[in-house]
Amino acid sequence: MIVVTAMLLFVTLIFAPIRFRVDLFLYLQKLAAAFTVNVGVFRVFDEDVALHGKYLRCNGTISTDVDLTTVDRKNGIDLLKCVTIDKLCVSLQNNILNVSMFYVALQNAIMALVTATLCNLFHCQFYTQVEGTMEESKVQMQVVASTSVAELSFCLLKQGARQWKIRKSEK
Repeated sequence: MIVVTAMLLFVTLIFAPIRFRVDLFLYLQKLAAAFTVNVGVFRVFDEDVALHGKYLRCNGTISTDVDLTTVDRKNGIDLLKCVTIDKLCVSLQNNILNVSMFYVALQNAIMALVTATLCNLFHCQFYTQVEGTMEESKVQMQVVASTSVAELSFCLLKQGARQWKIRKSEK
């Protein structure tokens, strides 16, 4: 009986969803972004990213410069396949001193169409809003997503098998 209880607890922990929240700010005029990742009340990741020529300059949890010309997009691990998006909130914040009201009304109409379309296509909550602000114009996003240890493990094993097959065929 103890073994069965321990096994059920282990399986529950493996398949239990891990929920996390990503808060993202895109500064379009500076070509920069700031984002944080929280799991529950714990901040796991806090990063500021800016584009400087052909480099992405990262400051925060990981402080480095990434050369965009050397990034291999085909052989990386695609962990987004094992993430389920539960809720997505998008807020366009315009500087009301620099943007005309016609532009804000046009953005509202476009965001309403996008919201209606995405809510009909996908099974997640999707919210949009257009706001006026006195600060610089930016896009604010909040993504609430979930995954599990089993999904992450399966994705990493699949990518590892694919890499092993590619390396074996090259020899």
